[in-house]
Amino acid sequence: MKKLTLALFAILMTAGATFAQVDKLMLEANRKALTETKKKADEAVMKKDSLKSKTWLTRGEAYLDFANSRDSVLTKTDPTAAYKAISYFKKALAIDPASPAKKYLTMVMDKDGKPEVEGQKMYAAFMDAGITKYQAKNFTGALKDLQVAMEIAPKDTTAAMYTGVIGQMAKDEPAAKAGYEKFVQLGGRDAGMIYALAQIYKNENNEEQAIATINKGIVLHPGNKDLKSEKINMLLSFKKIDAAIKEMEASVAGGSKNVQEIVNLAILYENKARELDPEIKGYKDQLSKGNVDGLNKKIQAQKDKISAYDDEVKRLSDKVKKDPKSAASSKKQIGEVNVMKQEANEALTQLTTEKTQQAASAVNTEEVTKKSDIAKVKQTEAMAQASKYYKQAIELDPNNYDVNFNLGVMNFNEAVNIKKEVDAMDMNTYKIKGKVIEDLATDKFKQALPYFEKAWSIKKEDDLKSSLRSLYQVLKMEDKLKALGE
Repeated sequence: MKKLTLALFAILMTAGATFAQVDKLMLEANRKALTETKKKADEAVMKKDSLKSKTWLTRGEAYLDFANSRDSVLTKTDPTAAYKAISYFKKALAIDPASPAKKYLTMVMDKDGKPEVEGQKMYAAFMDAGITKYQAKNFTGALKDLQVAMEIAPKDTTAAMYTGVIGQMAKDEPAAKAGYEKFVQLGGRDAGMIYALAQIYKNENNEEQAIATINKGIVLHPGNKDLKSEKINMLLSFKKIDAAIKEMEASVAGGSKNVQEIVNLAILYENKARELDPEIKGYKDQLSKGNVDGLNKKIQAQKDKISAYDDEVKRLSDKVKKDPKSAASSKKQIGEVNVMKQEANEALTQLTTEKTQQAASAVNTEEVTKKSDIAKVKQTEAMAQASKYYKQAIELDPNNYDVNFNLGVMNFNEAVNIKKEVDAMDMNTYKIKGKVIEDLATDKFKQALPYFEKAWSIKKEDDLKSSLRSLYQVLKMEDKLKALGE
């Protein structure tokens, strides 16, 4: 699906296969006749007849027959014969708007629904020329011919489809888009063409048209997995993760046993959880700035330090007076204490400035805390859904490497995040709740273990080995670390 093929050209590309079977004498006679007719038509416009519509009509017909000869020896002498034919037909119409030349410029259908011969001949000339250029890998030239064919046959899905495909090969997105749009507008149903048009809209960041087009394809081909998969990709690229989840959950709820689809749903939920990380961190930073009590404690701690340094300086100064023999050593110590006092004063100044800024920012701690809690609940719920669908997938396929690896990574990363809370604690906080949170992290690390080990038994990948090594080190599993080759 993603690599559009041109098998559809096969019929027209083989149309000239019988040409080689034509009798040589017949071929030469036909070549001579077409050349002579073309020559006479050229000569006619040099005479008084140049003002007659019929003269230009005849000239156009001569050039069109020349272009349609399928004789490469002949057509190479005038590769633009079909384009000249169009210009001559237009000249005939300019002289006489009622000229039959009009039938050559737009293909119309007769009462039986078949194309009239004049328009069909002109259409065939440009289609054949386009295919010949395509075969020669002249995609730009082929596109130009096919675009004319599409103009001549405005209700023909084939010309529109070829224009779309060759337009992409020629790296002309506007032309490709016009071709595919005409194809769909005319009722074309080919899934590959609809997919290609949706991709063009997606690349243009035209969300509405991309989704509408892919939906049209799904309606026409409800069993096409590529179209459904691409719709999910589009929703993700347009930052519509909730819509993507809704689409996939509907499929899974409908009884889908497609393991990859269930795994993708789990990954979406995990991504949704991770998207909340910056928001939660932002609330944490705001609360840190709004922590008045914590800041006041830090300020008081610096003041206590400065007071202690002052006491030490006084003690050492008294010692200099009382014990002149140790004056040099005491004075050196006074200098060192004054340096530390200066550093404490600088820290106090910085904290005081921070407090002033904090007061100016007027962080609404209660409101920010509420928002942070809501975001954390959403993240927890998303991770729970991810875990649910990963486990659902593993029930269907216990030996699926990706499922086991992803479950291991998910639990491992959760453990790391919990451990970060412990690492950020001061000693007093750690004494109160540090051990409990540390145990939670250890439990999460242990939950990751069986999934990593199962994945390792399925496939020995370097990324997995690195994760498994880290896990064994955290859990102090020396024997397994040694068995891993570390």
